[in-house]
Amino acid sequence: AGVSLPPDRFFFFFLPGNTQAMLRVRNVLAAQGSLVRSARVSVGHLRAKATDSSAFEQQHPSDVPSDEPTFNECVGIYFDQASALTSWSPGTLEAMKEVDSMLSFKFPVRDPTSGRIFNIKAYRAQHSHHRLPCKGGIRFSTMVNEDEVKALSSLMTWKCALVDVPFGGGKGGVVVDPKKCSVAQLEEITRQYTTQLVKANYIGPGIDVPAPDMGTGPREMAWIVDTYRTHNPGEVSGQGCVTGKPIELGGIQGRTEATGLGVFYGVRQAFDIKEWTDKMGVTPGLKDKTVVIQGFGNVGSFTAKYFSEAGAKVTTIIEHDCAVHNPNGLDINALTEFFKEHKSIMNFYGGDTESKEPASLMEQECDILIPAALEQQINSSNAHKIKAKLVGEAANGPTTPFADRVMKEKGIIVLPDMYLNAGGVVVSYFEWLKNLSNVRFGRLTRRLDEQRGIAILEALESAGLADKLTEKQRHLITHGALEKDMAHAGLEDTMIDSLNQIRAVKKAIDADKGTDVSLRLAAYVTAINKVGKVLSGSGTG
Repeated sequence: AGVSLPPDRFFFFFLPGNTQAMLRVRNVLAAQGSLVRSARVSVGHLRAKATDSSAFEQQHPSDVPSDEPTFNECVGIYFDQASALTSWSPGTLEAMKEVDSMLSFKFPVRDPTSGRIFNIKAYRAQHSHHRLPCKGGIRFSTMVNEDEVKALSSLMTWKCALVDVPFGGGKGGVVVDPKKCSVAQLEEITRQYTTQLVKANYIGPGIDVPAPDMGTGPREMAWIVDTYRTHNPGEVSGQGCVTGKPIELGGIQGRTEATGLGVFYGVRQAFDIKEWTDKMGVTPGLKDKTVVIQGFGNVGSFTAKYFSEAGAKVTTIIEHDCAVHNPNGLDINALTEFFKEHKSIMNFYGGDTESKEPASLMEQECDILIPAALEQQINSSNAHKIKAKLVGEAANGPTTPFADRVMKEKGIIVLPDMYLNAGGVVVSYFEWLKNLSNVRFGRLTRRLDEQRGIAILEALESAGLADKLTEKQRHLITHGALEKDMAHAGLEDTMIDSLNQIRAVKKAIDADKGTDVSLRLAAYVTAINKVGKVLSGSGTG
């Protein structure tokens, strides 16, 4: 593929050790009208000619030890361990565990430059229909595969249940490297993918509601909602078919930073629990705590921003090609601007760059380690080297079961992914509610709140009680909540309440079983029990 030679030449093929490839290339040339007689074409040359197809070639992670289970198997292992701590019947647990429905398909996309046609693999999994709609992001990556999509959709079910968001779990993915595609190609891919979901009845405000994930963002969500409404022109709440949209298309203020902010809220709450800070041997609060973050995409960058603003020292940022380190703390605002300009953190002037083995910096001593990149980054090869006091899983599935056990034995507190990175789906839930009502949050109450606050302040002033109020206190009294304020407040309440639920369940299990279960298993048990009660109440469990 990609080899074009003049038809008036005679060629003979020699591809060492690859007869199948030889025959395929010979047939391509014959189809072009070439008389095949004599030529020597190396495999390397053919690959060089076909590099434009790499944007659509499925790849597999190379940094995960071969003896580790797959991502989907990891999720299954955690589920099995947690389900053994519940009283649900084997049949009910089996119904909860398996993916309810899986859509796998291909669709053609034409390269506008070369005119070539590529068939792209795509997936959408709906793990659980115990509540509808299903909910989960759409990932554009060459690492996407069926196993990953199933695992992520399963995690979404437990995540939604844990944080009391009334959705079933879903997930989608397209095998494409968005960095190697033009905007026109990405739009065509997104619209074709959406059309296939519409045809299969796999998208809709009451059916399945996608959101951004790795490689996608508000732009792609805008294309999705436009395509969906083209097929469903009379649907009043059609904009609720997807979340993470631009504000002008029904998005919500506060969605972009939601996952990173949720990570911050969760870790901050953990450092306010005296029992845990005593165990870690640190003072309560985040001030001066050292933080290492793997990944500087949307989640990692916002997580770093909020930690830095809270007085923590973000000493290290790790990316796939390098890491930057400053023991006194990185200037996150400057790093963010540098990353926007250079598309990389390489050679950032505010720290030392490590490019040989950047992932090894996860193993340094620190108070908080935040894996915010890909799954299975903490595994059998490095778990015993982790020296953080607390690991906060901002990524999905960053820790394998073996690594999870090792870190627990070492006394490291692990805030599990299904809890800690739930900020995105929580605020997506708020956006969905906004789309169903077609009313912006705060539109009916903001002015009334301001007027009430002003009246209270005037009453305090009349009574001579307002003199000692600070400007911040005056602002809080008179400020009417904006949509972003409400989204952030709702997220903060959810993260605090959910961690309290996990701790309560852990305490009950430990007392009943005489064990010391991990926060991850306690979170799974919490979610499994909630899903089980829905199935039982509906007569299906």
